[in-house]
Amino acid sequence: MREIHAFTEAWDFQCLRCLHVWEDIYEACHADDGRPVVWRRQGLVTTAPWADQNCPSCSAPQVKPLPSRGRRDVPRIPPQG
Repeated sequence: MREIHAFTEAWDFQCLRCLHVWEDIYEACHADDGRPVVWRRQGLVTTAPWADQNCPSCSAPQVKPLPSRGRRDVPRIPPQG
């Protein structure tokens, strides 16, 4: 049986149409082998950060992760409840 580990990561993005830059926080659940099992954003299962993004400013699908700052771990925020 594989053990699952969850990591909270901040990702930066830029729209190639309007040049808007923003950050999203993702939770990546990985198995022991390091491969992502599932990605979550705002508590909902979603695609990987580099796939199927739309700009929150102009809705364009021409979005890329910013490699200059890249991916970095952020402190995990405990669930409220």
